[in-house]
Amino acid sequence: MKKLLSRVVMLWLCCVGEVLAAPLRLSYSVVGPTVAGVWMAHEIGTFKKYGLDVQLIYIPSSGMNIQALLGGSLDVSAPGISGVVLAAARGAPVLTIAAMTNRPAMTLYVQPEITRTDQLKGQILGISRFNSSGHTVTTLILRKLGLEKSATMRPLGGTPEMQAAFEQKQIAGIVTGVKPGVPARALLNAADLDIPFAMNVMAVTQEFLQKNPDTVERVVKAYIEAVGAMNHEKEATLKVLAKYFKRGDANFLDETYGIVTKFTEKTPRVDIRNVATVLEFEPVKGVDAETLTPKVIDNSVVDKLVKEGFIEKVFAKVGR
Repeated sequence: MKKLLSRVVMLWLCCVGEVLAAPLRLSYSVVGPTVAGVWMAHEIGTFKKYGLDVQLIYIPSSGMNIQALLGGSLDVSAPGISGVVLAAARGAPVLTIAAMTNRPAMTLYVQPEITRTDQLKGQILGISRFNSSGHTVTTLILRKLGLEKSATMRPLGGTPEMQAAFEQKQIAGIVTGVKPGVPARALLNAADLDIPFAMNVMAVTQEFLQKNPDTVERVVKAYIEAVGAMNHEKEATLKVLAKYFKRGDANFLDETYGIVTKFTEKTPRVDIRNVATVLEFEPVKGVDAETLTPKVIDNSVVDKLVKEGFIEKVFAKVGR
């Protein structure tokens, strides 16, 4: 009888575990260091720890991620901030609840023979797509350098296509978080130009947040724990980076790990200045940053976790 009861209990626990593991469709828009925390959460099991059965999907465009989110094909997305802000500015009920970074973890890589920024005059820089995060950052860099009208941007697709075009010397440079696999010169780092711009954020629809606040909180908790793991489990993180970048060279992985740990926010609150940055790049008639910001940025989940001491506890463990 005891053995039978034990088996029934075990079966019940298994069933409960399956029920609690709620299916969740989560996408990311770039193969880059800024979404490493999402990869890490999926690979080391922090999503599952919080009862989430995550289907991770790569959609190489912030705009396409937002469309899928609004269409109900996704529950949560990790697109670039520009896609979220511009969609909200045009009336879409979408908002960002966390930021992977608040500074662009991107570098302007150029062909080795280029040694000065003024040599980019008349040259072509590769981007993924117009209105992508990379397009935004590239434009802002060119503006800072006074080269916006003298250098040309060419849309090429996703990160692999940009890398291939650079390797084949079809373009003079690219602004990316992924170091090219061929000799390249790092001409400048976008973060050094003091541009408040979140490369990737966590986005949901207003309806999803209203109906599923507990699920959203569990997603953010799982993500933060994964970021904590990235900061103290280097070897495990390197394996995750190698898997998603499909590159095994040690120097590349080590440099990427440095970018990940330097730029990924430990407290993923969205910097409200991001909205003004996006609207400066692409103004929307009748929309100003001050009015739009509270509609598109909701830091309530992160603020709640800060108040409860959750984030402090995660990184206190990292420090031990």
